[in-house]
Amino acid sequence: MKTTITILLIFVSSLAFSQSNTYRPQLRLLPHFGIGWAIPPFIDGSNSNLVLKSNPLKNFIIGEIATSLGANKQIYKMTNTIGIDANYLISKKWSLNLGVNRAMHINLLSDPDPVRVSNTTEYTTWIYAFKYISYLAGVRYSQYDKFFQCNIHYAGIARQAIESNKGSGGGIITNGNGLTTSILSRKENTFVISPEYGITGVSSFDLPMEMSIGLHIPTSIFSEEQATFTRNGSNAGTNFLNFTQAAVWLRVRIPFFVWSRNPKIPKSKIVLNPIPQKTVEYEGKKVATGEKIILKSLQFEQAKDILSLNAMSELDKVEQLMQQSSTMIIEIIGHTSDEGDRNSNIELSLKRAKSCKEYLLTKGIKSNRIKVRGIGPDAPISRTDKSLNRRVEMQIIRM
Repeated sequence: MKTTITILLIFVSSLAFSQSNTYRPQLRLLPHFGIGWAIPPFIDGSNSNLVLKSNPLKNFIIGEIATSLGANKQIYKMTNTIGIDANYLISKKWSLNLGVNRAMHINLLSDPDPVRVSNTTEYTTWIYAFKYISYLAGVRYSQYDKFFQCNIHYAGIARQAIESNKGSGGGIITNGNGLTTSILSRKENTFVISPEYGITGVSSFDLPMEMSIGLHIPTSIFSEEQATFTRNGSNAGTNFLNFTQAAVWLRVRIPFFVWSRNPKIPKSKIVLNPIPQKTVEYEGKKVATGEKIILKSLQFEQAKDILSLNAMSELDKVEQLMQQSSTMIIEIIGHTSDEGDRNSNIELSLKRAKSCKEYLLTKGIKSNRIKVRGIGPDAPISRTDKSLNRRVEMQIIRM
């Protein structure tokens, strides 16, 4: 544990020496919670006429008792994981992960010969639940509102969570019937590969959020156990069980920015005509060279860059304005609000500006007369109504 904390501190302290002006260096913390489905163990029942059967779709139940009247009593607890990751951006799309994770695996195995323990109840399911802590390192690739990441988990010894916290085995024998378990071997250190695919967005509480689906792919078996059936006081057979940390996970993350540095955005060179400046009229307003105009009808659906009919009508007015002067050069500037990932927002704002340009080209305007720029959430005009920040502006560079 001390070694892991030392590595994390070294990682954070090195941020000051790994900055670049080509992207926005930033460090985020991502606490996360997940639910999942544990992959059942490998079962060798060759030494027994009784073989435990896995219930992979029922691993959200850690207790189940069926009465003689057919009523079921169940205790619910799902395979789950909780942890926190530190994510550091090293380029526009790539970032590094370090983190710690606690996982619990619930495995349910059905008894082929249910054990009656009284006149009213019987045991139909045997429970194997394990928990372990792992430390992870990996990389993430992000584009727009999607990401893919792959982490390597270094997992410590898994402990049995139900029968015994010390992992010494367990089981139940009642009136000479039941099942006993014992651990044959257990690895103290294992590695798990964890690929993951997810999306980013904003929750209904206006908080950034990530949702993902991922796998835990173990590189080895971490626990070998023996399960012995007892019927009427006699040994009725033995099963050998090989457990891994394999699972499918659904995770939710809520990112928090810990540190970031604003990039140096170069100012575009604007060629101004000498005074007196020329002006043109756009929607009843005189506009001079260098002045910006908000194209009010240019609205896009969230996270999309497809032009609506209203947006096309607005661009038709821009096309008519440019037809009046064959020397006019404009710049179309895309903006977004600050929800979601900043770098994804910058790319989205540029794509929206390019969509506007492509439409004007179809109207016969030459490409060299239209410049495009996307600056994402870096120039807001409202702190209360974020929809006003999701805008497109036109700036006349030359008449």
